[in-house]
Amino acid sequence: METTDRQEKQLRVLSQWLLSADDGIDAYTDGAMERAIKHATSDCMRKIGDYLEEILNMDDEQLNRN
Repeated sequence: METTDRQEKQLRVLSQWLLSADDGIDAYTDGAMERAIKHATSDCMRKIGDYLEEILNMDDEQLNRN
Protein backbone atom coordinates (compact mmCIF):
# COMPACT_ATOMS: atom_id res chain seq x y z
CA MET A 1 0.00 0.00 0.00
CA GLU A 2 1.59 3.25 -1.15
CA THR A 3 0.77 6.72 -0.01
CA THR A 4 0.73 9.43 -2.61
CA ASP A 5 2.60 12.68 -2.05
CA ARG A 6 -0.74 14.46 -1.67
CA GLN A 7 -1.91 12.02 0.99
CA GLU A 8 1.37 12.35 2.86
CA LYS A 9 1.10 16.14 2.78
CA GLN A 10 -2.47 15.92 4.05
CA LEU A 11 -1.40 13.64 6.90
CA ARG A 12 1.46 15.99 7.79
CA VAL A 13 -0.99 18.92 7.93
CA LEU A 14 -3.27 16.89 10.18
CA SER A 15 -0.32 16.01 12.39
CA GLN A 16 0.67 19.68 12.69
CA TRP A 17 -2.91 20.66 13.53
CA LEU A 18 -3.03 18.01 16.24
CA LEU A 19 0.36 19.02 17.65
CA SER A 20 -0.59 22.69 17.81
CA ALA A 21 -4.09 22.15 19.17
CA ASP A 22 -5.19 24.88 21.55
CA ASP A 23 -6.97 23.65 24.65
CA GLY A 24 -9.19 26.75 24.75
CA ILE A 25 -9.17 26.94 28.53
CA ASP A 26 -10.66 30.09 29.99
CA ALA A 27 -9.45 30.44 33.55
CA TYR A 28 -12.28 32.83 34.36
CA THR A 29 -15.30 30.93 33.10
CA ASP A 30 -14.28 27.23 32.97
CA GLY A 31 -14.84 25.11 36.01
CA ALA A 32 -12.41 22.50 37.29
CA MET A 33 -14.06 19.65 35.39
CA GLU A 34 -14.20 21.65 32.14
CA ARG A 35 -10.50 22.49 32.47
CA ALA A 36 -9.62 18.85 33.19
CA ILE A 37 -11.58 17.66 30.14
CA LYS A 38 -9.99 20.29 27.90
CA HIS A 39 -6.49 19.41 29.17
CA ALA A 40 -7.12 15.69 28.58
CA THR A 41 -8.48 16.32 25.09
CA SER A 42 -5.53 18.51 24.20
CA ASP A 43 -3.04 15.95 25.55
CA CYS A 44 -4.73 13.21 23.54
CA MET A 45 -4.63 15.27 20.35
CA ARG A 46 -0.92 16.00 20.83
CA LYS A 47 -0.14 12.32 21.46
CA ILE A 48 -1.96 11.34 18.28
CA GLY A 49 -0.04 14.05 16.41
CA ASP A 50 3.25 12.71 17.81
CA TYR A 51 2.37 9.16 16.79
CA LEU A 52 1.38 10.30 13.32
CA GLU A 53 4.64 12.25 12.88
CA GLU A 54 6.62 9.22 14.03
CA ILE A 55 4.83 6.95 11.56
CA LEU A 56 5.27 9.43 8.70
CA ASN A 57 9.00 9.63 9.41
CA MET A 58 9.51 5.84 9.36
CA ASP A 59 11.45 4.32 6.51
CA ASP A 60 10.20 1.28 4.56
CA GLU A 61 12.11 -1.17 6.75
CA GLN A 62 10.52 0.19 9.93
CA LEU A 63 7.08 0.17 8.35
CA ASN A 64 7.43 -3.43 7.21
CA ARG A 65 8.45 -4.56 10.71
CA ASN A 66 5.23 -3.27 12.26
